[in-house]
Amino acid sequence: MRNIVYKMILMTVALCAGTGVFAQDDAIGKFFGKYVDDDRFTLVTISPRMFHLMAKVDWDTVSQDVKQTLQNIQSFRLLTTETTPRVFYKEALSLFDKSQYEELLTVRDKNEDTRFMVREAGGVIKELVMVSVDDTSFTVLNFVGNIDLDKLSKFSGDISIHGMEHLKDVHKKKTP
Repeated sequence: MRNIVYKMILMTVALCAGTGVFAQDDAIGKFFGKYVDDDRFTLVTISPRMFHLMAKVDWDTVSQDVKQTLQNIQSFRLLTTETTPRVFYKEALSLFDKSQYEELLTVRDKNEDTRFMVREAGGVIKELVMVSVDDTSFTVLNFVGNIDLDKLSKFSGDISIHGMEHLKDVHKKKTP
C-alpha cells in the first residue's frame, strides 16, 4: 500500500514535470537510460525548470528552506520496481565508480539494504544517489545540483520515498 501511495504522488509530479530523461554519461545515467522504457519500472524525472518553478510558488505551508532546496536542485530521477528487486540492486551497485562516489551511509537489516552515495566537487555535494532494496521492491534515486543534506533531509520527509527516511542519518555519519 505504501508503495502505491508514493508512486501515485510521484507520478502526479512527473506528469507536471514532463517525462524527459536527463542525458548523463555516468553509470547511473546509463542505468536509468537502460530501463526508461521498461514496463517493469516506474520512472519519475523532474527537470531543472520544474524545480525552479516549484521554488517560486507561494505556498503558505512550505518553509523557505524547502523552497531554497528546490532552487538548488537541477534534476531528480527515480526508478523503482517490484520485479526481482535484489537482482536490480546488485546491478546498480556494480556500476558505481568508487573513485567518483563516496558512500556516506549504509543501512542494512534482515529485510532492507539502503545506501547513500555522493559525488562532490570543490567541497560541495553535486550529486546524491540512494539505492535501496527490500523483499518487495528496488528503488534508485538521483538528485543533481548543489545539495545541502540537512535541507534535503527535511524535504525528503515530506515526499515519503522508501529509504529516504535514512537521509536524516547521513549528516550524522558525515560529521567527524
